[in-house]
Amino acid sequence: MEYGVTLQLDHSKVNVQRVAEHIGGDPGRFGSLMNIVLRGTQREAQLGSWPMSMVCEMHPGTCGPWVTQMLDLVECPVHQGIHRNLIRAMQFSALPEALHGRITSLMFAIVQDPSLSIASRAFSITVAMRMVCHYPDLAPEFSLILQHVLRTQPAPAVVSRARKALLLMNGRDST
Repeated sequence: MEYGVTLQLDHSKVNVQRVAEHIGGDPGRFGSLMNIVLRGTQREAQLGSWPMSMVCEMHPGTCGPWVTQMLDLVECPVHQGIHRNLIRAMQFSALPEALHGRITSLMFAIVQDPSLSIASRAFSITVAMRMVCHYPDLAPEFSLILQHVLRTQPAPAVVSRARKALLLMNGRDST
């Protein structure tokens, strides 16, 4: 299957799921899709990022070798759909320990940036919580960030995830 062509012909959810299912956990097929996301035109990357996030959800280990390049792309000015789907994928992906510091710093920054999309910020809360679970000493800092975000009247998706994260951290502190 030629993923770029297939996605450009029909960008429906059904077609995106079909592409994601075709890729499955196959590293070679996933590499072909990642090549589109990382090196394609903005439109190709945008179209490829949705099935990429679906594959990462279905097969979390598939993304591991690509996390560094995904982080590089998140740090670049890209279409918000690409940004959102890269962070969404990281919610499910195996995140190499060597990148935990970079991931944590980036996710903390995204959560606090009101200029970014609501979905990117909400997904970043989940990824940041994964890091806080690995490194409980980060909980006080992340708690302050989330409290500040909640005071700035964010969108419901951000409020929901922030409150859940705070409850989880408070539950951790009380045990």
